Amino acid sequence: MKKKFIALTLWVLISQSALASGVGLSSTRVIYDGNKKEASLTVQNKNKSEEFLIQSWVDDATGSKKTPFIITPPLFKLEPGKNNILRIVNVNPSLPQDRESVYWVNVKAIPSQNEENEGKNVLQIAVRTRIKLFYRPAGLKGDIKSSPGELRFTRNGKQIKVDNPTVFNITFSDVFINGHEIEKSGMVPAKGALNIYLPAGVNSASQIKYNTINDFGSSGEYLTREIN
Repeated sequence: MKKKFIALTLWVLISQSALASGVGLSSTRVIYDGNKKEASLTVQNKNKSEEFLIQSWVDDATGSKKTPFIITPPLFKLEPGKNNILRIVNVNPSLPQDRESVYWVNVKAIPSQNEENEGKNVLQIAVRTRIKLFYRPAGLKGDIKSSPGELRFTRNGKQIKVDNPTVFNITFSDVFINGHEIEKSGMVPAKGALNIYLPAGVNSASQIKYNTINDFGSSGEYLTREIN
């Protein structure tokens, strides 16, 4: 049956790889190796009957699309049961070479509408997912696997300051302070710091237990450190 794509009616933003009715991504993060000309990400339409219009772009943490990266193809139709590869290319050689840089890959899946629904009040939902893009320069010194163990923790009032002396961005998975789970922890930027706010009622903060997310999107082993 002949179909056409209609304009977006509603935005839904999610952080996981599932996009819409069987449309998904091959990974939950992209590692761009500076030794290579490009990075890739596969968009999969596991739906056997519906097609989607896929729109992709790269932006920064503020949502600005003025980034050093382009995605090709930026717009394409994905047939039922088919895959397509997004190629991400760095077009700006002036990115920092002494640490990782972080951007975001956005993929929006716009569902198609059957002609028989024309003129009817049918709600169409376009779903967008946003995953991290880590640019890792060529020749970067350091070991990504051991970097979570190098974090340093200092209490400052109702906050725990996390210092990251490494060249890698480190994203927390789970964090417990003196046995209390911290729901929102976030990412510690390379050669930067992050403040974690203590939950209400937590007065003692002498020890932290945490694990982090690795290059494959899974959680690593738990580490325990003293808070200074």
